[in-house]
Amino acid sequence: MRRLVGPGWALILPLAIVAIPALAPARQPEARQGRVILVSLDGMGTQLFREDPVSQELQALRALRARGVMAEGLVSHMPSTTANTHAALWTGAWGDVNGITSNEMPLAPRSAHPVAEHVSGYRSEGLRAEPLWIAAARQGVRTVAQQATQVYPLRAETTGAGLAQPPTILHGYQAPVVAPARWLGGDDMARVPCDRDDPPDAGVCLAWRAGPVSFRAALTTAAEGTRQLVVRVDGHPRHVVVGQAPTEQALPRGRALARHFSDGLLVDLPGQPPVMAYFRLFEISPDASSLVLFQSVLQEAVYATGEPVARADAIAFLEAAGGFVGNGKGEPWERPGVSGRPFGMGGDGTRERRYLETLELGMRQTIRHAAFLWQRHRPRLLVGYVSMPDELDHAWLGQARQDARYDQWRRWGYQLVDRAVETYVGLLEAGDHIVFVSDHGMAAVTHELRVNQLLRDAGLVALDASGRVDAARSQVLFGRNCFLVHTDEWKGGVVPATRKRAVIEKTIAVLTSARPPQGAAPIVSGVYATDAERARLGFGGPNGHDACIDVRPGYMVSTSTDGGPIVRTRARPTGEHGFLPTRPDMLGILIAAGPRLPHGGTWPRQRAIDVAPLVSDLLDISPPRDARGRSPLQR
Repeated sequence: MRRLVGPGWALILPLAIVAIPALAPARQPEARQGRVILVSLDGMGTQLFREDPVSQELQALRALRARGVMAEGLVSHMPSTTANTHAALWTGAWGDVNGITSNEMPLAPRSAHPVAEHVSGYRSEGLRAEPLWIAAARQGVRTVAQQATQVYPLRAETTGAGLAQPPTILHGYQAPVVAPARWLGGDDMARVPCDRDDPPDAGVCLAWRAGPVSFRAALTTAAEGTRQLVVRVDGHPRHVVVGQAPTEQALPRGRALARHFSDGLLVDLPGQPPVMAYFRLFEISPDASSLVLFQSVLQEAVYATGEPVARADAIAFLEAAGGFVGNGKGEPWERPGVSGRPFGMGGDGTRERRYLETLELGMRQTIRHAAFLWQRHRPRLLVGYVSMPDELDHAWLGQARQDARYDQWRRWGYQLVDRAVETYVGLLEAGDHIVFVSDHGMAAVTHELRVNQLLRDAGLVALDASGRVDAARSQVLFGRNCFLVHTDEWKGGVVPATRKRAVIEKTIAVLTSARPPQGAAPIVSGVYATDAERARLGFGGPNGHDACIDVRPGYMVSTSTDGGPIVRTRARPTGEHGFLPTRPDMLGILIAAGPRLPHGGTWPRQRAIDVAPLVSDLLDISPPRDARGRSPLQR
């Protein structure tokens, strides 16, 4: 397979596509019309963009803002989390209409499901409204959805299987995982005899399991004298060479991403989807008794136009554009690991840079896939998702607010975000529009309020023998800053519907009583429980919440029940979201450019539900059927 890295990748990629008949470029539309690219940058807050010095690394996004328009903020769903806000972005409706009320939620109708029967909000089962990619395809717009939420499992409602020209979908995040990513040390390897499929000069041969996959690695010496591993699936001669290279030191701007990773190794086993594996060898001793090897996730990249492509075409896609990687892979920051000692525990930054290299791999694959889909399918609408900067700010924003040395690694990550922006902007031609949005901001958090322990002490939450919440016996169930009352409207509910209001009021009284040990002002800073607030913030509906709260800056809500103080200092400061979406630090971004948009202009605050109508406006089509938002161009 060709390596599609570095400045030349955009020139190499079309050759890879043309070389595969099943993936030859689609024909051009009969009439050239302006195209629209909509991309969500997970966790990119307006406040971060404007005030955080690290955001100066977003050079391409700042240049786009200078020639386009930026909203004063984008109001996300309540709670301000990823799955529900993306559903609002795609459908133009809040969760009370579209069915996605949180990252994880109970199922509707209440009479048919116990309250503990949950479904992931990232998946398609809970979506009850038409998403943008279906609305556009239904109206004859050639459309691609790259890593959009609420796509998988594939259903006609989210794939457009019955449409004359269904959208093309590429999705990995919720797709089957053949094996998770791993950091491997010498103790994780078994020494095995070398066989005829190993290189004749192999000094040592190793083996390890990754789910159903048996990998083998043969230690050899490269021509320049450095050590390398020749890695393959046991029983298959196909292999990749993984050269040892020191941990990356240079920031990513201007260089190839993930440049020390191996080429992708196709893993094509019976009974499993075809996947691609990548490897990175940081250290290895002469006898291979000690090593640090990273193995990427083995996860399906679901590729479909109405229906999933045939296996041969799925393999052709992997060989042309590479596999799905998604997020980076760190180890718990609270302790040393195979990848090294965390900086906060006396490390020298090696552990952090190695984690960033795994983020680079994910971003490189996102960029490759975007270019492939754009060139192969020539859409008028591309809907895309980028998992950054959310992932790295969860890890380091809190620590960076206390120790500015952490910002060096955040800068690295923000340069990766800018590479994605640069890629999507580079796809445009005259007459096209591009819209960058996000699902929420991010706040530094140092303390937490253990709400389930507080509610247990008040008799509102029951625990089972293992110390976990027993939903069947609990009157109140708490999620991310929001709760619902377990009324008899739910199958097996324990609170009469007539007592619902009383239980809400008692719960609010208990929550607002919580104070820090030093007796300062209440930790809960806001309560939202009226019908008007549910409609404004979108947290109601058949499987929504009855009330939500916000907390003071620096605090977060935890549902842990492991005992100890109800209010406590976190083991490590982190970046968090999920709070009131109108808080300045929770506002997402909306930055757009194109011939129909103001040059250097500013819009007032917009809502996540206004984005699908805006994109529809730019395409000159009707918004999704269930949309409740309004395009800023129509105000």
